[in-house]
Amino acid sequence: SIRARQTVRIVVWIAAAAVIVALAVANTDEVTLDWLFGDADISLWLVIVGSALAGALLGYVSRWRRD
Repeated sequence: SIRARQTVRIVVWIAAAAVIVALAVANTDEVTLDWLFGDADISLWLVIVGSALAGALLGYVSRWRRD
């Protein structure tokens, strides 16, 4: 049913968010991020959160384009 699918989707999102938060909290070191034109020192948790947000956005856009 639709309600069961929505519940599963919410549980999966909450679990994924919990994993991302746990990874971010455990990884607070500074890392060097190499770009095409230079580099930057940034906290690893920002890289983790930024990557997760970028992946979620790409997944949302690809799903939206199929509908």
